[in-house]
Amino acid sequence: MGFSPRAMVQRPRPESQGNRALLVLVDSRGSYTDTSIVDQTVLVALQHFGFPFRIHDLAAGPLTRDLLAHCAAVVIAQARLGDALSLEETELLASGVEEAGLGLVNFDGELRLYKPPLLRLLGLEADRIPMASDLLRIGGNDHFINRTQQAGSLVRLKRPVTIAQIKRVGRHVVELAQAAMGKDQLIFSRHNVPGTAYEPDQFPAVLAGVCGRGRAVQFACSLRIWHPEFLGHAMGLDAFFWRAIVWAARKPFVAQMMPPYVTIRVDDGRGRHDFRYTGVMNRHGYRPMVSCFLDLVPEEVVPFMRDRAGQVDWDAHAFDYYRLIPFDFGIGEYSDTELKEIFERVDRWYDERGLRPPRRAVFHWGEVGVRVLPYLKARGRTFVYSTYHLGQVKWERLFPNWWPYGLNSLFYDYVPEDPEMYNIGAMLPRHLVAPDVLTGCTTWAGDNPTNDMVKAADRAASSVRLALDSGFFSEITTHEQKFGVLTLEEIDRWLSLLSQQTDRYDIRGVSHDEAAEYTRARDESWIAAASTPDGRAVCLRLGGKASVSLELALFENDGDGVVQRWESVPAFEEEVRVNL
Repeated sequence: MGFSPRAMVQRPRPESQGNRALLVLVDSRGSYTDTSIVDQTVLVALQHFGFPFRIHDLAAGPLTRDLLAHCAAVVIAQARLGDALSLEETELLASGVEEAGLGLVNFDGELRLYKPPLLRLLGLEADRIPMASDLLRIGGNDHFINRTQQAGSLVRLKRPVTIAQIKRVGRHVVELAQAAMGKDQLIFSRHNVPGTAYEPDQFPAVLAGVCGRGRAVQFACSLRIWHPEFLGHAMGLDAFFWRAIVWAARKPFVAQMMPPYVTIRVDDGRGRHDFRYTGVMNRHGYRPMVSCFLDLVPEEVVPFMRDRAGQVDWDAHAFDYYRLIPFDFGIGEYSDTELKEIFERVDRWYDERGLRPPRRAVFHWGEVGVRVLPYLKARGRTFVYSTYHLGQVKWERLFPNWWPYGLNSLFYDYVPEDPEMYNIGAMLPRHLVAPDVLTGCTTWAGDNPTNDMVKAADRAASSVRLALDSGFFSEITTHEQKFGVLTLEEIDRWLSLLSQQTDRYDIRGVSHDEAAEYTRARDESWIAAASTPDGRAVCLRLGGKASVSLELALFENDGDGVVQRWESVPAFEEEVRVNL
């Protein structure tokens, strides 16, 4: 028999029925380079955000009036589909938007290939010669699509992407983001598109407009912007991705999205301020997790820990800075004999203090063994946080392929060695920026000349915005050492400033266990059908299972904008039907 390497747990991609599902256009006749990236650029994101959708392959049949009449919006998900759509199909699509209220989101920026009916929707005139840029500027944030973005902020790509050179847009069109054409971008474009002579300027990159009875959004950039080699998902632009679809879709529109859950985690806990900083966090609506060095927590703070047990989660992080629980630091796996002794010791620590461990385990240094899994599971600790795969010393770790985007920052996935164990992260990208939000903001270890709570709030707000805009819960993370140079009043001011910077989100402070359990329930269920038989009430069928109650995001139009409310669905073991 041949050898079959262990693989990650595979996920099905169930499609959705009904007239409130998205119709995603692809063409299997396209080139390998165009068809091979559809999954990781568009399809996986649609699944992650909980959108009901089904795929229509133009190679299997043309667009028809009936197809367009029975969907909430059309999503063009593959490059160069302008060539694949006939003039008749393009006219059907444009008329469906203008006359029947269909939504349209075109992620394909190859506008030179599209026929006049589609370009007329937003009054576009595009040069046949493209440009390229690695810098996007966010416009004013008074539109639903870019409402949570910082107006005027810049997003730098890893590599320049091709962008249609749009010369004219309709008066009814809003520019939500622009591509910068400065000196660096001019040099790049002139070397890659011979004969061009662009003027320094800013060109439309994301456009939206109400078109008759419907709405349309056009991305002028290449689909490759959603590929990790260029930028990828969960790296700062995902609010444009999902909010464009929600804004354009026929309403009511329902998605199984992540509520705006926010958690706080403090690693390396040993009792600075006698843990009273947790009370400050509670007053701001958070239920923090403190991951403790068990041997360094003084006995005199234990009564306070017991009193806060319903408002604070006390996690076993390590015994001290170098003695780890799940792994022999820098060496490898513990033996079963060693693990048995270690976990008996951890159990005693909890029992003697009258505390219970949370279900989510966060271990020091990030080295987690495979052999530790049965010991965690036996104690009901089925959620872990590990940025890389288990059983590796730090210097041997490879970049992960955690679902959905292969990142070590925002992810949720089954542990391959034991799918009953679930791994979740919701932090800043570790390979790009220090995930500790107080890094460079305090006087600790000479990080900063002063304790700068404005800078600290900026960093924490960036973490919250990135996670929530990308469809994950947010995990604000720091280390207790930095609280040693902060007063409780400074910590209070930090969280007050953070609240001001995130006031466009209806943030809910929850425990890590709540966020983890909810994430897994979302992952294991989906909208199998979504319809509006009378044009108002939404009839849903949910597939899979959910261990906790879910909340569905229901969106309605409000003038040219969108309003949203949450609708609850009880936990279920098999498919369930819901009317909203």
